[in-house]
Amino acid sequence: MTWIQNCLPVAAIEWNHLLGTTPLEIIATVCAVLGVFCIARQNLLGWPLGLIWAGISTYLAFTHWNLVSDGILYATYIPIQIYCWIVWHRRRAAPDVAPFVPTWLSRKTQIVLIVAAAASIALWAFGISALAARFPWIPEPALLWRDSTTTVLNYYAQFLQARKHMENWVGWAIVNLLSIHIYWVKDSPIYSVQYGFFLVLGLYGWFQWRKSQKIQTV
Repeated sequence: MTWIQNCLPVAAIEWNHLLGTTPLEIIATVCAVLGVFCIARQNLLGWPLGLIWAGISTYLAFTHWNLVSDGILYATYIPIQIYCWIVWHRRRAAPDVAPFVPTWLSRKTQIVLIVAAAASIALWAFGISALAARFPWIPEPALLWRDSTTTVLNYYAQFLQARKHMENWVGWAIVNLLSIHIYWVKDSPIYSVQYGFFLVLGLYGWFQWRKSQKIQTV
């Protein structure tokens, strides 16, 4: 029994570290994972859950992690989540339009999208760096290029998801892989684990949306 008692404090420390330093991280993580699961199931409940996650994450990004790009991203996520919620609701409630099912973009549009995303990442990174140098109240950006990449691709993936384009899951996969690393480095392991769940749920969402496509074409 002694060795068990000696191990318990160590286990408690590890779990406390995993769960983060604040209950806000836990609440945000639960809402985020449930929200992505709902979106993968094409359920409208995913968007209000995303609103809660975005609000908490905005606060944490600016006050705890100095992730300026992510802080801006989370803040703008609030109106974006509302926009996506409205789009999905209107398309579902309109009986006189074609079924709102997932679709692929054309190959030409995919190439244009990739080029635009790369240019946007570069512009964002240089812009954030210039703003931080000019205004002392803006914290020095941490992990500038990685943070900029996840931020910009979040916007692209979110827009594609609102329109139910399958390419959104590719964007989310890149975002999630980078974010696992970013938040582990920033000593927020629960957010790192959260993005690990997002990665798995993204694969689940891709298969669910693909299944929906096949059903509609039968």
